[in-house]
Amino acid sequence: MDYSETSIIARVYTEQLGLQSYIVKGVRKKGARIKQNLFAPLSIIQVVANHKEGEGLRIIRDASCEYHLNGIASDMGKTAVGIFISELLSRAISAQMADKNLYAFIEQSILNLNDTTGPISGFPLAFTIGLTRLLGFGPLNNFSNSSTFFDMMGGNFCPLPAGHPYYLSSPLSDNLSEVLTALNAGVSYLIVSNEIRNQLLAKMLVYFRLHIPAFGEVKSVNILSDVLRDQ
Repeated sequence: MDYSETSIIARVYTEQLGLQSYIVKGVRKKGARIKQNLFAPLSIIQVVANHKEGEGLRIIRDASCEYHLNGIASDMGKTAVGIFISELLSRAISAQMADKNLYAFIEQSILNLNDTTGPISGFPLAFTIGLTRLLGFGPLNNFSNSSTFFDMMGGNFCPLPAGHPYYLSSPLSDNLSEVLTALNAGVSYLIVSNEIRNQLLAKMLVYFRLHIPAFGEVKSVNILSDVLRDQ
């Protein structure tokens, strides 16, 4: 966000210190030494900043580009997915929460999106489910002939509808189990119809709201269906 006439405040998820907010001074000046485009959503950068106990907003002393994400910038579908991922992360990660596994998952996902030449329509759903696992409330795939209802509060499949409205029944619960099985097998992309993909993604965002009360609404999901329809 803009901060004074020439500076910005940047929220950055760092490998070593988790979520941090930094002042980047003079970045909006013409000919600034640190370029403002380094802080575009999903940019992967190296940052030099002072960190002292009890200090408020830290000041970035230097920043440089770690990877050039030209694949995302030049593709409308990838750009839409990137915007969705950025908003999802900003809503899901609200505490300092330094976690190298989470950082590695985010970074590798961004690079995979940037570099892939295959279909990306299943990427938002795969990323969303993957993020639940890193945050500690990933769905348990215990689906069976006797446990066909996915309880969104409990995060597992059960024999009967839950005593609340937050559950999935057949066929959508079957579809979720199939997606979880595919992800557990390490598939590179999901082959799911546009309709089912949209329904499952919508339910997974409800799942986030149930497990992170301050999560709110992810507005960018509304454009994904149209942009990725033919992917």
